[in-house]
Amino acid sequence: MPCDLDHARRAFDRMSEAVQKLERRQPVAPEEAPRYEAELHLARLRAYVAQGRVLALEDSYHAHKATESFPMRA
Repeated sequence: MPCDLDHARRAFDRMSEAVQKLERRQPVAPEEAPRYEAELHLARLRAYVAQGRVLALEDSYHAHKATESFPMRA
């Protein structure tokens, strides 16, 4: 589980960096604007999905750890 969480966090970091790079780069020509907007939108969606995966893995990891700490009675 921690390995999956680490991979998900790295993927989220990569997606966030891609969004930041696109936000810093502005289209030079007006005809490039629609493509730029589409690329930026897609990058934001990918970052949002990656963030959701990280949150879901963190929640399941914490829930899993919580059940491990309590002794089970038979």
